[in-house]
Amino acid sequence: MALGSLVVLGGLVYLLGFSPVFDVRAVEVTGASSETLATIQQAASVPPETSLLWLSTADVDARVAAIPRVASVDVRRSLPGTVTVAVTEREPVAAVPAAGGVGLLDATGFVYRTAPAPPAGVPRLVLPPGVAPSPQDPATVAAVRVLEALPAALRSKVTELRAASAYDVSFTLDGRTVRWGADSEDERKAAVLGPLLTRPGSVYDVSTPDLPVVS
Repeated sequence: MALGSLVVLGGLVYLLGFSPVFDVRAVEVTGASSETLATIQQAASVPPETSLLWLSTADVDARVAAIPRVASVDVRRSLPGTVTVAVTEREPVAAVPAAGGVGLLDATGFVYRTAPAPPAGVPRLVLPPGVAPSPQDPATVAAVRVLEALPAALRSKVTELRAASAYDVSFTLDGRTVRWGADSEDERKAAVLGPLLTRPGSVYDVSTPDLPVVS
């Protein structure tokens, strides 16, 4: 009886630890664009004869997450031998001057790639001289938050976004200037701005949303 148990136990150890039954046979990537697919596949690759049971999904996650264009990643195992890597890529919300063209920022203020020119509907971001855009820069964060607070119909018309500081954000929309002020009461300001834009003028100040001004 004891010998039989040892045989069964030994068989399980072999099956789980050494048998090729659970070797990784496929790594499937979803959510990637054609531009980044090959890079993600390379980062997510695993050595031959790696057992799915002992694969560290955290290691795969870390390698894929290190790719600048990847905003988030979810790595999962599926028996008997498939690894699924689901990624969400960063989307540009603003552009800043950069060598060779422009740097594209996502909604966190992170510059994740360069491009020859901004994509359609992506405004230029102007920061104080010497300030580099980043998720740690208050002016950058305020600017992208203000932009994200706008209704999509208005956001797509913004051509230039300016942040002299986190408390002094403005933008150009259809040739008109909107003074937003601080990154606060964004929902209220966005609600006020829509009707305000129906009035003739060139400057629309919603920095104090209860007392908007058109001039």
